[in-house]
Amino acid sequence: MGPGTKPTGKPARKSETIGGLPWVSKAAEPSKRSRKLIGQLLVEAGVITEAHLEEALQAQMERGGKIVETLVGLGALSPEDFVTFLAKQAGVASFNLSNYDCPAGLIKLVPRDLAVEHEIFPIDRMGPLLTVGMVCPLDIQTIHALEEITGLRVKPILCTPRDIRKAIERYYSSVDDSTAPGAARAAAGHDGLEAPIRLSQVVQTLRLLDKLPALPETVERLRAVMSDTEPRIADIALIVGLDPPIAAKVLGLANSAAYGLPNHVDNLKMAITMLGMQETYSLVLSCAVIDTFEKTKHLDYRAFWLDSMCCAAAARMIAQATGNERRFGVSAAGLMHDLGRAALAKVAPQLYGRVDQTLPIRQVLEEEQRVIGLTHAEAGFHLACQWGLPPDIAEPIRFHHTPALAVEARENVAIIALAAAMAHSAETFPAEIEGLEPALDILHLEAANALALWEQFQGVTTGAGSTLSVL
Repeated sequence: MGPGTKPTGKPARKSETIGGLPWVSKAAEPSKRSRKLIGQLLVEAGVITEAHLEEALQAQMERGGKIVETLVGLGALSPEDFVTFLAKQAGVASFNLSNYDCPAGLIKLVPRDLAVEHEIFPIDRMGPLLTVGMVCPLDIQTIHALEEITGLRVKPILCTPRDIRKAIERYYSSVDDSTAPGAARAAAGHDGLEAPIRLSQVVQTLRLLDKLPALPETVERLRAVMSDTEPRIADIALIVGLDPPIAAKVLGLANSAAYGLPNHVDNLKMAITMLGMQETYSLVLSCAVIDTFEKTKHLDYRAFWLDSMCCAAAARMIAQATGNERRFGVSAAGLMHDLGRAALAKVAPQLYGRVDQTLPIRQVLEEEQRVIGLTHAEAGFHLACQWGLPPDIAEPIRFHHTPALAVEARENVAIIALAAAMAHSAETFPAEIEGLEPALDILHLEAANALALWEQFQGVTTGAGSTLSVL
């Protein structure tokens, strides 16, 4: 700079090459601002609020994961807004990685596990400077971790997740047709970023589901007793009796009109005798699962439990009418059919709050898929598998809106599909009967008979409500 020349404050725009291919940086060097944590940058840019960041940091401390994934999972940040934010950051270069041939020695600098987990890929090394492609070039924690591992100073540049995945497959794994040179090239710049970020949103939601509490010891002890060749009612009563909240619910359910018991039941042995050991185990299991969400802030637990009770009552009626009353898990599947709703309300409350629950069920499922990336039925099934629930219960949770897709426990799925429609569509069930043909076919049940059961069910809901007050 010559004498008297005033600095403009704007670094010159540079065009450089890496491996003979062009890339463009918005600044010659990353600004000091990019050294701030990504959450702080998002707040400064007005993309999220301080309250959003505090909530996300708290969730991150409890559950782990990346801050951007956590913000997206909480509904505080959309994939589109994050991509727009990235595109505006000074010092963030973008690079078309799909056309790049990486030197073999460079791959050894970055372990494969680190590359996959953090979506990064080594691009170039010049002395102590390592240029790395990243989905999130402002992830300062990953940059620091990579600098510690390599002993080099890391310069991040923006690459699409699709490009990075293909590069990892090509250089860290065996080469196949889809990743070989000459295959279709991924788009450069920010094209295609939103979909992978939405996918990470789904992954993050599933991770949060994985971190929900395990089932209580009562269930595990009862499961062990039920695995015996000849389980005894006295042993079951002893285990249930040591868990007062569960015992109260078993007695309450045994005395409900939904179970058609003629006399008042005031001790556990009698309740278990009348309900049956398998049915008692099923009920204890479902009560324990649902109680996991009792203190969820964004869930009307009383309404959720009442809806669950109504579905269980309808399921028992349908099972009896179709000769399936001895099938294991019918009542439990009815009680837990909407497990995914409670789970999503707990782990992604703001995000799930965007789904209008007053819409017809098909539209609710479409909205869940659009907003979160998975439906409550899939979320519930994931959690059921995590907790080791048997197929007789897990399959109805997953397929009660799509019974034609079920392969296992098809009768249970069909029963819960009809029961859920009765419980949630008290006024519109007759109009929806045509859409329930797959369930009717599985159960060999005529539509007229299903309508008769629905009319009978109208008197059961009052009983279920009175039982709820006992619980």
